[in-house]
Amino acid sequence: MPPKLRSGRGVLLRSASVGLVACGAVVAAIGAGCFPGSGPGLLSPEDGGGPTSPGLDTTDAAPIKRDVDLGDPFAVEGLTPSHGPWTGGLRSTVRGRGFPTKVRVFLGGLEVPAGDVFASDPTRAAVVIPPGVPGAVDVKIRDDATAQERTLAGGFVYDAFVVEPSSGATSGGTRIALKGSGTAWTTGTTVAIGGKACERPTVVAVDRIECITAAQPAGSQDVTVTTPDGVFVQVRDAYTYSDSPDGYRGGLSGGVLAGSMRVLVLDAYTGVPLAGARAIAGGDVTTAIIAKTDAGGLAQLTSPTLTGKVTITIAAKCHQPVTYADVPVDTVTAYITPVLDPACADGDPPSTGNGTGRSGAQIVGELIWPGGVEFQKAGWTTVPNPARATERRAAYVYVATASPLDAFALPDATVAITPLSEGVRGYAYSLITLPGNLTLYALAGIEDRSVTPPRFTPYVMGLARGASAQAGVQTVGVDIPMASLLDHTVTLAPQPPAAGPRGPDRFQANLAISLATNAFAILPSSAKSRALPLAGTVPFIGVPPLSGALATESYVISASAVTGPSQGAPASVIARFKTTDTSNVLTVAGFLGVPVLSEPSTGKWSGRSLKFTATSTLDLVQATISSAGGLVAWTVIAPGGTREVALPDLASPLLGADPLGLRRGPLQTTLYIARIDSFDYAKLRSGQLSSASWNAYAIDTLNGDY
Repeated sequence: MPPKLRSGRGVLLRSASVGLVACGAVVAAIGAGCFPGSGPGLLSPEDGGGPTSPGLDTTDAAPIKRDVDLGDPFAVEGLTPSHGPWTGGLRSTVRGRGFPTKVRVFLGGLEVPAGDVFASDPTRAAVVIPPGVPGAVDVKIRDDATAQERTLAGGFVYDAFVVEPSSGATSGGTRIALKGSGTAWTTGTTVAIGGKACERPTVVAVDRIECITAAQPAGSQDVTVTTPDGVFVQVRDAYTYSDSPDGYRGGLSGGVLAGSMRVLVLDAYTGVPLAGARAIAGGDVTTAIIAKTDAGGLAQLTSPTLTGKVTITIAAKCHQPVTYADVPVDTVTAYITPVLDPACADGDPPSTGNGTGRSGAQIVGELIWPGGVEFQKAGWTTVPNPARATERRAAYVYVATASPLDAFALPDATVAITPLSEGVRGYAYSLITLPGNLTLYALAGIEDRSVTPPRFTPYVMGLARGASAQAGVQTVGVDIPMASLLDHTVTLAPQPPAAGPRGPDRFQANLAISLATNAFAILPSSAKSRALPLAGTVPFIGVPPLSGALATESYVISASAVTGPSQGAPASVIARFKTTDTSNVLTVAGFLGVPVLSEPSTGKWSGRSLKFTATSTLDLVQATISSAGGLVAWTVIAPGGTREVALPDLASPLLGADPLGLRRGPLQTTLYIARIDSFDYAKLRSGQLSSASWNAYAIDTLNGDY
């Protein structure tokens, strides 16, 4: 059985310090069986290895070598994977024999840039596939030292279309787009994922189709497109179902609101559709259009009044209500959070929590230092020797985080890769993770576990993009070149907003490194804090240069003016801006002014409206109104121009006898106002409701009563 991960949102990371322990310490650590052929030195059947490898006679007690013809000493045998999107960017492994470290690779006559080719041993080279034209292309390798060339006819196939996003929730409801090349899609063209129809297919152009995914188990699925005249195109493993947060779980979509609206409601913890939830169109229940969701979690609202913009509130027994104000489109997908109350243990509908099992994926490879003899290990020359008896040299492999504001976490000492770790050309690691197309990075440095908290100072970083992790499958050969020295400094000169009577009183800054779209590396020195008023600059020492594998990336800076040691409200945050400059002091300005709530306020709240004032230009408004000590919270979401939202009375008997809203008693309201680059409220994604997706925001909180 493949390993089962039961974490709700995190990624479970294990790395092996001995190359052949993947079926021992690594997999045993999660209480599961083992993957076949784990660890460097064990060849998979794909590689021609295993107990029935050609060239070995296993009929006697001891294997005896037979004379065999191993074939051309310089050869290209295939690519894994052997197909990919026409847009390029896929990480693939070229397999063959006799590769030099500087082997050249060509696809369809186009040479892969030298920086995108990494030969980790004479039998394989990792490449990043360049863009191409759909169809099969020849793969050619060349050794300049001997002028030898070999060609594999039709060795790689460019897929006719690419799916964006390429992954989403197992419960479905993700809006995807298929981008084709040379396609001629017309109205009536259908899309299927894993044999299930993709709902509401819309042909936007001859080379673009949009649709909404159906529910499927975790793992990769084929995507097919069929035109009305019967032309059928299939792309293998083009879409991955996963319950990991991907930023596309729910939100607003569809066409212009014109008389009908579709509301899909799902449990945020399990992804299960919620039957019996109320969808309320309007701010007054006496005049609102109200519908209940069916067994599939779908409510269809129809009325001539549903035009232009409408406020939609979704509420269900034992779940937290949510309101989307001024919705201009005809589809709302809402993941609503269960109320964690013992009285809701059986729920209506019930919630089983977020402990659902899911199949894990395994990635194995090596950390490779430059400077060694061809296809032999190089030492950790870029990491100094320990200065104290309590220190050691160690490295750790991480999955890139989705948020530049995430905190750095040092894994358990037992999973470290060290200079004693085994490997062929480097130092072996093994990673158990959730499925998906992942970006990995590694940090190597000096750690000291004798202090509290443990201290880790990295000196070098490595990067591997496009590691394909499929449920229950082992991905081999994802080697990470340790080539980026952490020897640069980024220096900030903040211009925080003026403090009010309640704050802010301190400055906080974070630095992350972009690795891909919505993928970031977090360093141990990623967070800095200073008291306000601020004197002098704030330096981040020990960041990598933006060269080599990081040449197209940037430093991602987040800065905030906060209040108190808990770094709370009032607060104003520059949530994300990018820079590539390590030569100059960077001015940090553009903080939003703190908003002022008028309803709810410090007095008694009617439960019927949200009102506030703000002086800044905004893109998004989000308020969380919570009762019963935070047990029940009502989230209100609105476009940036909104300053008042009418809310329905969720205690009204017109909605039935079930308790749907807040509990009576003390109330706390937290108001966020945000600025988001290139934001379109009509295409709001649930991932954009996280501060990690905001470029700047400000917060205030007030306590009242309900």
